[in-house]
Amino acid sequence: MRGGRAWFGLAVTYAAVSVAQAYLAATTGAAWAVAAATVFLAAAVGCGVAAWRPRGDRLR
Repeated sequence: MRGGRAWFGLAVTYAAVSVAQAYLAATTGAAWAVAAATVFLAAAVGCGVAAWRPRGDRLR
C-alpha cells in the first residue's frame, strides 16, 4: 500500500497548488493562472484515481 499513499500525497499537493492558482486567477485575472489551475486540478484528479484504484487492477 506504499504506492497508494504516494499517489494520495501527490493528489493533495496538486489540489493545493490548484487552489493557489485559482486564487491568483480570481484576484489578478491572469489567463496563465486559469490554465495552470486547470492543469493542476486534472493532475490532482488523476492522482486521486490512481490512489483510489486497487493496486492490481488495470484500466481496460
